Amino acid sequence: MWQTSRDGEHVLQNMTDRQLIRAYAGAQDCRAFGVFLGRHESALLSFAAAFLRDDTLAQDVVQEAFLRAARNPHRLLESPADGASERNWLLKVVRDLSVDRLRRRAAERRALEKLAAGAEPAAPPADAAAEKQEEAGQVRAGLDRLPPRLRELLILKVREQKSYKEIAQITGLSVTNVGFLLHQALKELGKELGSRV
Repeated sequence: MWQTSRDGEHVLQNMTDRQLIRAYAGAQDCRAFGVFLGRHESALLSFAAAFLRDDTLAQDVVQEAFLRAARNPHRLLESPADGASERNWLLKVVRDLSVDRLRRRAAERRALEKLAAGAEPAAPPADAAAEKQEEAGQVRAGLDRLPPRLRELLILKVREQKSYKEIAQITGLSVTNVGFLLHQALKELGKELGSRV
């Protein structure tokens, strides 16, 4: 019995993402879906955490993306069979959910600020001297100060190593807009880093 289970697991590990999704969609093979999710979970968590700057929120977003994929696996199969489209679909869902969470968090923050403004004066901003002096820390801090749209594009390009075309598919922007905004993001990041040196 153990040998059969092990052989089945080996077969699943050798299947492509599309084959795993078909196995799940056709026969509700949860093991196949688990292998598919296992392949992408780490990368999606990394993307969401970098984008949201909150590990717990990133886990929630990735879990919701996986639930959407589990509820409607046929959506994954509608994308082109190019080997990366399933991950790009997941990245798009994670990105869209992340944008929604950021908007919701900003609305909550504005509401709290409005309440606090009526109660007492706001506290002064945190001292910028507390930032790390290491170069990697400066880059992360500069990236964090970018607007969410520019930050997400840089994360997709640099960390996820996506092409302009793939970024356009994930974000819903045109390839031209992706190029323009990435150029703008790099300029803004350069200004941020230049002002810190």
